[in-house]
Amino acid sequence: MKPPRFPTAAALLWAAVLPATVLPAVVLPAAAKPDQTCLTPAESREAVAQHNLARPGKAQREAAAHAQAEPLRSRLCRWNTEFVYDITLLRRDGKVTHVFVKAADGMIVNTAGE
Repeated sequence: MKPPRFPTAAALLWAAVLPATVLPAVVLPAAAKPDQTCLTPAESREAVAQHNLARPGKAQREAAAHAQAEPLRSRLCRWNTEFVYDITLLRRDGKVTHVFVKAADGMIVNTAGE
């Protein structure tokens, strides 16, 4: 009779990592993600004027104050039916973070990268 074989550490690692990285891409349908489309600069100017949205400079200043960081870039995106500014910031510790601000009222929706 042979002694039982135990899996190696590498085999255990792959058994834990592989499902976590591959299965979400396979199992989750694309429809489960929110519909997010970012506008070009020309489309952004038109949307700000047409829908009476907050100016990007004001949203950048508020996001920078909230995250205590320097603004690098802002993009106007449409999340389903709502306009949201995706503002990229550089924190004092050198890390890049994103703050999402509702374009209609200037309220901070979410902060990513903290």
